[in-house]
Amino acid sequence: MTAVELSAGGWALACLCGAIIGLDGVSWPQAMWSRPIVAGTLGGMLFGAPAAGCLVGVWLELVLSRHPPFGGARHPETGPASFTAGAAYAVAGGGAPAGIVAAVAVGWAVGWTGAHSVTLLRRVTPGLVSRPEGFRRGAAALARRHRLAVALDGLRAGLLVAALFVPSVLFVRLLSTQPSGAAGAAWWPVVAGFGLAGAAGVAARGLGARSRGWPALAAGCLLGTLIARFIA
Repeated sequence: MTAVELSAGGWALACLCGAIIGLDGVSWPQAMWSRPIVAGTLGGMLFGAPAAGCLVGVWLELVLSRHPPFGGARHPETGPASFTAGAAYAVAGGGAPAGIVAAVAVGWAVGWTGAHSVTLLRRVTPGLVSRPEGFRRGAAALARRHRLAVALDGLRAGLLVAALFVPSVLFVRLLSTQPSGAAGAAWWPVVAGFGLAGAAGVAARGLGARSRGWPALAAGCLLGTLIARFIA
């Protein structure tokens, strides 16, 4: 059964929070609200389950942090993605290991969708700010255009959450309704493997191919595998 209870007010509030968190990544106020662990916790808190949202945010830190948000390369937009994933896991009820996998997959998918929406918006905003008449009219006109660009960035993030929040909740709920007992416990190794793979990816990106830290990474992966085997 995949039915969930989500009011129109809750959905609208989620869209507003997603817009504010989306602004934090580049525009305003850059207060680290868009970090996965923070945004995921805020998403869970909005629907009464901050611990569930924080859990999803921690996993997304491992998965999405492999792509640092700087430089010319395209990277996933972590803020709205982690908020959506954390809120979806909270609304869906949480608990099931398969639900964690689904929520992390949602965060990854929404993050890359957000990356493409950011690229499209960045093609529009230079034309708003750098028009010749904007400079001739003085600093006040240029400031208004800048505020317009910031508002469009928030609108973009809000629309992203608005479009993908409900499908995300239904997807997480669908995978969360797995049978309990042995069948449900079988998902725990999948969750542990997913996290280990993400952690190894982040570490490998920072170490570099010729780094002397590779033995430490190998030892950490071995220790993590043993812990995952013990938990499973």
